Amino acid sequence: MKKREKIISIILAVLSIISIEVNTYAHSGRTDANGGHKDNKNKSGLGSYHYHCGGNPAHLHTNGICPYSSNEPNSKETSSTPDSKDTSSSSSANTKETPTTPTTIEITKLEIQENIENLEVGETKVLTVTIIPSNATNKNLTWSSSDENIVTVTETGEITAKKAGIADITVASTNGKTSTIKINVKETKKEVTSSIIKTSVTSKTNSVNENITKNEEDTSLLGGTLILALLGVGGYFGYKKHKNTK
Repeated sequence: MKKREKIISIILAVLSIISIEVNTYAHSGRTDANGGHKDNKNKSGLGSYHYHCGGNPAHLHTNGICPYSSNEPNSKETSSTPDSKDTSSSSSANTKETPTTPTTIEITKLEIQENIENLEVGETKVLTVTIIPSNATNKNLTWSSSDENIVTVTETGEITAKKAGIADITVASTNGKTSTIKINVKETKKEVTSSIIKTSVTSKTNSVNENITKNEEDTSLLGGTLILALLGVGGYFGYKKHKNTK
């Protein structure tokens, strides 16, 4: 009997506690969108309106702040969300502001600057080239001549005229872009002048020699004629003298 009485007393105690909790946490009135509800009879003693956020005892939101809520998540959300947006926006902005440049920039055009049409034998010139674009990564160039007997060219673009004729000078890039100029090599004016003078002197010398030879021949002919004439006269007088002595 004593055991039953103890059990019954314990049950009554539990029920009383439960009733107290129910009276504390539950009362008439539906929760509205703000998480609170009206307490017309003021059973909570907090007035005609209070809150039960998260199943907590009836309470008020002083200055709109729930005493049972933690500010950390909100603070984290309010602080981290803008920061994350700012960070993402700034990172995206940086990405847009820094465009990626290609590792290799190819040459699209070559152009020899000098427009040399004629050279004299022995004359030397240095050619220069414009590379487009100027920031090409590989600017290695190769020079060549279509006829090195007429015009030679070095690796730096220096050309030298060797003899009269026509030759093409070409510069090429490693990716196949080229530029070409045509050069006409002529004999030097000095050589032409000296040749004319030499020819003239030779012709004059030959003319003088011919005149001297002609004069010598004329002199020889005249001397022979005089000798013959003298011999003839002497023979005539000798014959006449011989005839008279008889």
